[in-house]
Amino acid sequence: MTGTLLVGGAGFIGTALIRQLGTKDVTVFDSFSPIVHDPASIRAFTELGVDYIAGSVTSAFDLDALMERGAPDSLVYLAAETGTGRSLHNVTLNASVNTLGLAMLLDAMSAREIMPKRIILTSTRAVYGEGPYQGAEGVEYPEQRLAPALEAGQFEFEGLTPLDMAAAKHFPQPVNIYGSTKLSQENILRNWTNAFQIPFYAFRLQNVYGAGQSLTNPYTGVLIYFIKCALQGKPIPIFENGGITRDFVHVDDVASLLAEAIHGRGKPGVYDCGSGNRSDLFDVAATLADISGGPKPELCDTFRLGDVRHANADIAPTTATFDWSNRVALREGLETLTDFVRERVQS
Repeated sequence: MTGTLLVGGAGFIGTALIRQLGTKDVTVFDSFSPIVHDPASIRAFTELGVDYIAGSVTSAFDLDALMERGAPDSLVYLAAETGTGRSLHNVTLNASVNTLGLAMLLDAMSAREIMPKRIILTSTRAVYGEGPYQGAEGVEYPEQRLAPALEAGQFEFEGLTPLDMAAAKHFPQPVNIYGSTKLSQENILRNWTNAFQIPFYAFRLQNVYGAGQSLTNPYTGVLIYFIKCALQGKPIPIFENGGITRDFVHVDDVASLLAEAIHGRGKPGVYDCGSGNRSDLFDVAATLADISGGPKPELCDTFRLGDVRHANADIAPTTATFDWSNRVALREGLETLTDFVRERVQS
């Protein structure tokens, strides 16, 4: 095999990446899990005409078939079980796919001495957990917010100010199973690639959004849920009585950053990928309501265990290392996403 191998490449990010790379010298290996892939997304992927192999990273048989293709120039590892809340009740599944599956792929490559020229991992901001905060005496890392405090309406960390998440400066401390398994992927790949002297890139993605997201997977992002509410004429509920902030980065911008690493540009390492703009969920919901013609959002005291209060990326090291910047403005991206959802819902 030459070119690029996208493991888990038939999904939302993988499909956007293929559109940027083109189908020549690209191979996809994907399990086509029904949780992630609805019929429409599978159809959109197959219409690209890219070479693909259906298989699972947890199947030795499937991995043997993949190894028959030989070593790729670039291996992009996108495969993962997702879902913050869902991971709490599916620990075995998350660990099996996210940790054991990666280990099985590496063992399969080692056994056949198949060594890519570089490996790229899509990691997640979930590895930071609640993230870094500025306190009176310096940077602090709050523990996970637990049910008793959340039920009492204690959503913020009193006296602390959230900081932008920066891989080079801040300590990862996941507060959910998904984040823990993604951090294990980073550590396993760092150890393995160091031993075999393979350049390794990890990108900690913030909230990725855009046309092409699955409408049936409840774990692919809050914006789909918001848009569905607005299109149905329902007020968008904003959990934790508002104040939640997120960093939304368009899938096309994510794909362009991954392409930089695929082509061997920039120094290998761990980087943050986001817009660098902290957005209040209430404001985002209000924008979606305006775009969709829906009612204004409403605050509620509902919460979800494992969610964090604030998240935003420090992308300065990323933009300094790669020929990359965010090109899709949030309002523009929300408009195209709303059009995509409206079209799918009505068809």
